[in-house]
Amino acid sequence: MKLVIANWKMNMNLPETTGWLEEFTRMQKNDSLAVEVVIAPPFPYLGEVKSTGLSVGAQDVSALEKGAHTGEVGAFQIKDYCKYCIVGHSERKEDKAAVLKKRNACLKARIIPIVCFVEPADALDYYADGAVLAWEDPANISVGGNYKAKDPQEIDAEATFMKKSLPDNATLVYGGSVNRQNAKELANIVELDGVLVGNASLDPAHFMEIVEAFTL
Repeated sequence: MKLVIANWKMNMNLPETTGWLEEFTRMQKNDSLAVEVVIAPPFPYLGEVKSTGLSVGAQDVSALEKGAHTGEVGAFQIKDYCKYCIVGHSERKEDKAAVLKKRNACLKARIIPIVCFVEPADALDYYADGAVLAWEDPANISVGGNYKAKDPQEIDAEATFMKKSLPDNATLVYGGSVNRQNAKELANIVELDGVLVGNASLDPAHFMEIVEAFTL
Protein backbone atom coordinates (compact mmCIF):
# COMPACT_ATOMS: atom_id res chain seq x y z
CA MET A 1 0.00 0.00 0.00
CA LYS A 2 1.28 3.45 -0.91
CA LEU A 3 1.77 6.16 1.73
CA VAL A 4 0.71 9.77 1.24
CA ILE A 5 1.89 11.80 4.22
CA ALA A 6 0.80 15.37 5.01
CA ASN A 7 3.29 17.42 7.01
CA TRP A 8 1.43 20.54 8.09
CA LYS A 9 4.51 22.00 9.80
CA MET A 10 3.70 25.05 12.00
CA ASN A 11 0.45 25.91 10.27
CA MET A 12 -3.26 25.97 11.11
CA ASN A 13 -5.03 26.68 14.38
CA LEU A 14 -7.84 24.61 15.90
CA PRO A 15 -10.74 25.98 13.78
CA GLU A 16 -8.65 25.60 10.63
CA THR A 17 -7.70 22.06 11.62
CA THR A 18 -11.29 20.97 12.21
CA GLY A 19 -12.40 22.66 8.99
CA TRP A 20 -9.67 20.89 6.99
CA LEU A 21 -10.58 17.52 8.47
CA GLU A 22 -14.30 17.99 7.82
CA GLU A 23 -13.70 18.94 4.20
CA PHE A 24 -11.22 16.15 3.55
CA THR A 25 -13.52 13.56 5.14
CA ARG A 26 -16.39 14.72 2.92
CA MET A 27 -14.23 14.27 -0.19
CA GLN A 28 -12.97 10.81 0.72
CA LYS A 29 -14.13 7.94 -1.46
CA ASN A 30 -13.99 4.24 -0.71
CA ASP A 31 -11.22 3.71 -3.27
CA SER A 32 -8.99 6.07 -1.28
CA LEU A 33 -8.48 3.14 1.07
CA ALA A 34 -5.96 1.80 -1.47
CA VAL A 35 -3.63 4.48 -0.08
CA GLU A 36 -2.74 5.01 3.56
CA VAL A 37 -3.18 8.71 4.31
CA VAL A 38 -1.07 9.99 7.22
CA ILE A 39 -1.68 13.45 8.69
CA ALA A 40 1.11 15.03 10.74
CA PRO A 41 -0.37 18.13 12.42
CA PRO A 42 1.24 20.33 15.09
CA PHE A 43 1.35 18.62 18.50
CA PRO A 44 -1.79 20.31 19.96
CA TYR A 45 -4.03 18.81 17.27
CA LEU A 46 -2.96 15.15 17.28
CA GLY A 47 -6.20 14.21 19.02
CA GLU A 48 -8.31 16.05 16.47
CA VAL A 49 -6.78 14.03 13.64
CA LYS A 50 -7.00 10.77 15.55
CA SER A 51 -10.74 11.27 16.06
CA THR A 52 -11.27 11.09 12.26
CA GLY A 53 -9.84 7.59 11.95
CA LEU A 54 -7.02 8.78 9.67
CA SER A 55 -3.51 7.62 10.46
CA VAL A 56 -1.72 10.15 12.65
CA GLY A 57 1.90 11.21 12.56
CA ALA A 58 3.81 13.51 14.88
CA GLN A 59 6.20 16.04 13.35
CA ASP A 60 8.99 15.32 15.81
CA VAL A 61 9.78 13.52 19.06
CA SER A 62 12.33 13.76 21.81
CA ALA A 63 15.31 11.42 21.75
CA LEU A 64 15.06 11.35 25.55
CA GLU A 65 13.04 8.70 27.35
CA LYS A 66 11.28 10.73 30.07
CA GLY A 67 12.00 13.00 33.02
CA ALA A 68 12.91 16.62 33.74
CA HIS A 69 13.07 17.84 30.15
CA THR A 70 10.80 20.88 29.94
CA GLY A 71 9.21 21.34 26.55
CA GLU A 72 10.16 17.90 25.23
CA VAL A 73 7.54 15.37 24.08
CA GLY A 74 8.48 11.71 24.41
CA ALA A 75 7.69 8.71 22.26
CA PHE A 76 5.86 7.11 25.20
CA GLN A 77 3.46 10.09 25.09
CA ILE A 78 2.82 10.42 21.37
CA LYS A 79 2.21 6.68 21.00
CA ASP A 80 -1.22 7.30 22.54
CA TYR A 81 -2.08 9.29 19.41
CA CYS A 82 0.31 8.33 16.63
CA LYS A 83 1.08 5.41 14.40
CA TYR A 84 3.89 7.40 12.73
CA CYS A 85 6.41 10.09 13.61
CA ILE A 86 8.57 12.23 11.32
CA VAL A 87 12.17 12.42 12.51
CA GLY A 88 15.10 14.35 11.11
CA HIS A 89 13.22 16.68 8.76
CA SER A 90 15.79 18.84 6.95
CA GLU A 91 14.21 22.03 8.31
CA ARG A 92 15.34 21.01 11.78
CA LYS A 93 19.00 20.74 10.69
CA GLU A 94 19.79 17.81 13.00
CA ASP A 95 22.86 15.68 12.61
CA LYS A 96 22.71 11.98 11.81
CA ALA A 97 23.35 10.87 15.39
CA ALA A 98 20.37 12.88 16.68
CA VAL A 99 18.10 11.55 13.95
CA LEU A 100 19.05 7.94 14.66
CA LYS A 101 18.40 8.40 18.39
CA LYS A 102 14.90 9.64 17.58
CA ARG A 103 14.38 6.81 15.11
CA ASN A 104 15.33 4.29 17.76
CA ALA A 105 13.11 5.96 20.39
CA CYS A 106 10.15 5.57 18.03
CA LEU A 107 10.91 1.94 17.26
CA LYS A 108 11.23 1.16 20.97
CA ALA A 109 7.78 2.69 21.54
CA ARG A 110 6.35 0.80 18.54
CA ILE A 111 5.83 3.95 16.52
CA ILE A 112 6.78 3.83 12.85
CA PRO A 113 9.45 6.48 12.27
CA ILE A 114 9.43 8.39 8.99
CA VAL A 115 13.16 8.96 8.82
CA CYS A 116 14.17 11.94 6.70
CA PHE A 117 17.51 12.17 4.92
CA VAL A 118 18.95 14.19 2.04
CA GLU A 119 21.78 12.31 0.36
CA PRO A 120 20.73 9.18 -1.58
CA ALA A 121 24.06 7.56 -0.75
CA ASP A 122 23.12 7.70 2.95
CA ALA A 123 19.84 5.79 2.63
CA LEU A 124 21.13 2.58 4.17
CA ASP A 125 22.61 4.50 7.14
CA TYR A 126 19.13 5.69 8.12
CA TYR A 127 17.31 2.45 7.43
CA ALA A 128 16.00 0.18 10.16
CA ASP A 129 13.49 -2.63 9.99
CA GLY A 130 10.07 -1.13 10.67
CA ALA A 131 11.00 2.41 9.59
CA VAL A 132 9.90 4.43 6.56
CA LEU A 133 12.65 6.28 4.71
CA ALA A 134 11.78 9.77 3.46
CA TRP A 135 14.20 11.12 0.90
CA GLU A 136 14.04 14.90 1.01
CA ASP A 137 15.17 17.41 -1.57
CA PRO A 138 15.68 20.64 0.43
CA ALA A 139 16.50 22.70 -2.66
CA ASN A 140 13.03 21.93 -3.97
CA ILE A 141 10.93 22.15 -0.81
CA SER A 142 8.15 24.62 -1.53
CA VAL A 143 7.88 27.88 0.40
CA GLY A 144 4.71 29.96 0.37
CA GLY A 145 3.16 27.89 -2.40
CA ASN A 146 6.13 28.32 -4.75
CA TYR A 147 6.77 24.85 -6.14
CA LYS A 148 10.10 23.99 -7.72
CA ALA A 149 9.95 20.26 -8.15
CA LYS A 150 12.87 18.05 -9.13
CA ASP A 151 12.58 16.36 -12.53
CA PRO A 152 10.65 13.07 -12.05
CA GLN A 153 13.24 11.27 -14.19
CA GLU A 154 15.94 12.28 -11.70
CA ILE A 155 13.76 11.11 -8.82
CA ASP A 156 13.19 7.79 -10.60
CA ALA A 157 16.93 7.28 -11.13
CA GLU A 158 17.80 8.15 -7.52
CA ALA A 159 15.00 5.99 -6.10
CA THR A 160 16.21 3.04 -8.18
CA PHE A 161 19.77 3.62 -6.96
CA MET A 162 18.65 3.69 -3.32
CA LYS A 163 16.41 0.64 -3.52
CA LYS A 164 19.34 -1.42 -4.83
CA SER A 165 21.19 -0.78 -1.56
CA LEU A 166 18.21 -1.43 0.70
CA PRO A 167 16.45 -4.63 1.83
CA ASP A 168 13.59 -5.76 -0.40
CA ASN A 169 10.98 -4.77 2.19
CA ALA A 170 12.25 -1.17 2.60
CA THR A 171 9.68 1.60 2.25
CA LEU A 172 10.89 4.75 0.47
CA VAL A 173 8.90 7.95 0.03
CA TYR A 174 9.88 11.25 -1.61
CA GLY A 175 9.44 14.80 -0.32
CA GLY A 176 10.15 18.03 -2.17
CA SER A 177 7.45 20.17 -3.80
CA VAL A 178 5.01 17.31 -4.22
CA ASN A 179 1.84 18.80 -5.72
CA ARG A 180 -1.11 18.15 -8.01
CA GLN A 181 1.02 18.86 -11.09
CA ASN A 182 3.63 16.15 -10.47
CA ALA A 183 1.71 13.67 -8.29
CA LYS A 184 0.76 11.32 -11.14
CA GLU A 185 4.34 11.15 -12.44
CA LEU A 186 5.57 10.41 -8.93
CA ALA A 187 2.89 7.76 -8.46
CA ASN A 188 4.17 6.01 -11.58
CA ILE A 189 7.72 5.66 -10.22
CA VAL A 190 7.87 1.97 -9.36
CA GLU A 191 10.54 2.28 -6.66
CA LEU A 192 8.70 5.00 -4.74
CA ASP A 193 6.27 3.83 -2.07
CA GLY A 194 4.66 7.21 -1.58
CA VAL A 195 5.27 10.88 -0.89
CA LEU A 196 5.77 13.34 1.95
CA VAL A 197 3.71 16.44 1.16
CA GLY A 198 4.35 19.83 2.75
CA ASN A 199 2.74 23.07 1.58
CA ALA A 200 0.29 21.38 -0.79
CA SER A 201 -1.23 19.42 2.10
CA LEU A 202 -2.60 22.61 3.70
CA ASP A 203 -5.39 22.73 1.09
CA PRO A 204 -7.58 19.64 1.53
CA ALA A 205 -8.74 19.68 -2.11
CA HIS A 206 -5.16 19.93 -3.37
CA PHE A 207 -4.05 17.17 -1.02
CA MET A 208 -6.95 14.96 -2.11
CA GLU A 209 -5.81 15.26 -5.73
CA ILE A 210 -2.41 13.93 -4.67
CA VAL A 211 -4.03 11.05 -2.77
CA GLU A 212 -6.17 10.21 -5.80
CA ALA A 213 -3.10 10.20 -8.05
CA PHE A 214 -1.71 7.36 -5.94
CA THR A 215 -5.08 5.59 -5.80
CA LEU A 216 -6.09 5.49 -9.46
